[in-house]
Amino acid sequence: MSHSRITSLFRHNEPVLIIVLAVAIAVFGWIDPRFLSAGNFVSIAQQSAVIALVAFAMTAVIIARGIDISVGSTLAFAGVAAGIVFASTGSAVLTLVAAIASGALIGLLNGLLIGFAGISPFIATLATMAFARGLSLSLSGASSLAITDPAVLYAGRATLGLLPVSVVIAFVLLCIWWFVLRRTVYGRWIYAIGGNAEAARVSMVPVDLVRISVYLIAGATAGLGAILTIGRLGSAQPLAGTGLEFTAITAAIIGGTKLSGGRGSIWGTAIGALLLGVINTGLSFLQVPQIIIYYITGALILVAVLTSQPEAITRLVRSLRRRAKSLTAAAAATAAHAEGAKHSITLSGIGKIFPGVKALDGVSFTVSAGEVVALAGENGAGKSTLVKCISGVYRPDEGQLLVDGKVVAFASPNDAKGISVIHQHFSLSPDLTVAENMFVGREPRNALGFLDRRRMRREAKAIMDGLSLDIDVDAELRTLSVGRQQMVEIARAVLADAWFMIMDEPTSALSNRERDQLYTLIERLKGRGAGILYISHKMEEIFNQCDRVVVLRDGKFIGERKTAETDEAEIVSMMVGREVGDIFPHLDAEIGEIAVEVKDISNGKLLQSASLNVRCGEIVALAGLMGSGRSEVLRLIAGLDTPQQGSIDVFGVRQPGGDLKAANRAGIVYIPEDRHLEGFVGTMSIGDNLSLAWIREHSRFGVLSISGTGRLARELIASLGVRPAQPEKMTIELSGGNQQKVVIGKWLATEPRVILLDEPTRGVDVGAKSDLHHLVAKLKQQGAAIIMVSSELPEVLGVADRIVVMCEGRSVGELKRGATEEDVMALAFGENQRRGGIVHAGRGASQPVGHLSLGAST
Repeated sequence: MSHSRITSLFRHNEPVLIIVLAVAIAVFGWIDPRFLSAGNFVSIAQQSAVIALVAFAMTAVIIARGIDISVGSTLAFAGVAAGIVFASTGSAVLTLVAAIASGALIGLLNGLLIGFAGISPFIATLATMAFARGLSLSLSGASSLAITDPAVLYAGRATLGLLPVSVVIAFVLLCIWWFVLRRTVYGRWIYAIGGNAEAARVSMVPVDLVRISVYLIAGATAGLGAILTIGRLGSAQPLAGTGLEFTAITAAIIGGTKLSGGRGSIWGTAIGALLLGVINTGLSFLQVPQIIIYYITGALILVAVLTSQPEAITRLVRSLRRRAKSLTAAAAATAAHAEGAKHSITLSGIGKIFPGVKALDGVSFTVSAGEVVALAGENGAGKSTLVKCISGVYRPDEGQLLVDGKVVAFASPNDAKGISVIHQHFSLSPDLTVAENMFVGREPRNALGFLDRRRMRREAKAIMDGLSLDIDVDAELRTLSVGRQQMVEIARAVLADAWFMIMDEPTSALSNRERDQLYTLIERLKGRGAGILYISHKMEEIFNQCDRVVVLRDGKFIGERKTAETDEAEIVSMMVGREVGDIFPHLDAEIGEIAVEVKDISNGKLLQSASLNVRCGEIVALAGLMGSGRSEVLRLIAGLDTPQQGSIDVFGVRQPGGDLKAANRAGIVYIPEDRHLEGFVGTMSIGDNLSLAWIREHSRFGVLSISGTGRLARELIASLGVRPAQPEKMTIELSGGNQQKVVIGKWLATEPRVILLDEPTRGVDVGAKSDLHHLVAKLKQQGAAIIMVSSELPEVLGVADRIVVMCEGRSVGELKRGATEEDVMALAFGENQRRGGIVHAGRGASQPVGHLSLGAST
């Protein structure tokens, strides 16, 4: 077996746990041969059965990004309730029903508190834990309740040959849970909710109901566990189940279930429960004190988890080896800085290899102080990997990184002195002030060792003044706009004495005004001697702000050009390896019936009044400034929000509004602005994401068609050009453009008639933009009605058949194809209002919006 296959095998918890289990059994048997007796194994199996039952349900709860610390108390309460019913009726059937129903009742209470009331799972189950335990003690009088009926005791006491019935029950439930999680729509929903609840909700998954049901099942399972416990003990104990929640959670976690949700293995949980049973029984068998059992159990669990993550151990060892070398190199670089040498950073043949792929191959270029260099390339070209190599997150496997001519090897980002990355998603805390954010990790102290807030404010203010930024250093970060938060991130880098900055898509979420402020700040940083590596998919930014362009493709250095000596066509050709042609194509299509007609809709907040219509075979774009209400229009049409006034007709049928499923049944799908928040579930594969909305209507009795979902995924991947074409690959590992293709593909699988696109090409490269818009144009030719929101005017003007312009929450004008940017901006800035309510055509391309009274918008 190859080394890569062995490494891949050991990335899964199950093989590791089996080995640990075998070693534990061998060690205990070697110390005392009596441990290997059949009777002892039967005892271990009986103990592990209850743990496994509860742990299976706990696994589903954790996969759905929840936690249930009430299961032990629920088991005790269910047992006591069963004992009371037995004492009152003597009926075995009623006793068994009472146990399961009582557990389900506590589970339902948990589900309602979490699913409907919105209380955090930890707090909700902490409360019910105390409540259930209190009920157990009070109802039983703090004493055991004897149960003698053989029918009640059967499940926990009887055997089938040498095999305890409780083990058979546990195995049957193991198979049922595996089938539910892997082969049913319900199981797919559980994974989707844990991976991204908002994306699941937008994909029409009944998130709250699924959460409630998972806790309900967990409670009922605890009730079943109470029946097994009663069978073993012959009575209901009010203190039964103490510590069971910890054991069940531990079994799930060491079995591979992630506390962050969205990932988990029911087979891993089963092996984990058995391992815990072996360890606890073995140590007790050897008469080891309980406190030592806790220590050993914890150590073995840690070893099992770490062994299943060999790459983490490897990184730790490599990091320790590099530390001394990197500190020496950093000290040399710092000395060079102190000597006043002109800063530069040079990449020489940088290569980075991951299992099965070479992400970077021979990348070489230099960035000097006082220049802005663009890093261009399609999504997946290696830009992010290269940034991580420069900033110390990754260590290159090939080549060298030189700072001021000296070779450096960063063991971590902390070693990358003078280098700062301004991420697209900021690494700031919204609850701290501006000054506090700027000093996070390097807070100054006074003589008494306390935080020196006066110095923090003084130095933060000095940096802001030096950069000509009018930002209150005492303001909480959350009170600032996105653009000003980005300025704080840059000021923080300056405070850290960073001379080299990497800006990753810095204008993706900025308004035009904030974008211009950023451009001004970049000029100031250049004047201060900073070198900037600028990553952007917007060609106009690259040519306006950058001195040179470095192009990557498929991880390789393709070349570099001075912006003054090249043009957009050459750069695009270098990026994609082909002639892209028209990035924003417009294809003629036969115009059909009115698909959607919106009249005077409002959400009672930002959106005041919007009217528009779109026909089959047509693209209507919504243009306007940020905050003009464009996205709100789409969300109302999609049924994600409820209109407070106005009407929405889809193919002549009035829609109720606020009903996502009704909108989807009418043929409407919504591609969200933020694909990470509402578009896809990162912990699920490409294939699972593509079929997430499709499976609801294409699964018989809730059972997934594996062949059907596989065929759907392959067809969509091929038609959309998703790269890599691997249905089993995690979606979070794809580039932005390919993630967007997956989001679009998920909804194309439902065969929509109306497609709502909110910023469809935000954060994707020029090649992916071209691919996406050719796809949209083909959908239009096939008869789809498309409404699109975009902040890029070239995109709007290039693909739209008509443009509806929004201003301050109102639709203020409509432009025919052929309009100019000046026409759009005149309406977007409300010039028609200042001119007495007349919509100015701007070369004859503009007309009023139907019945809309433009004068009423003031």
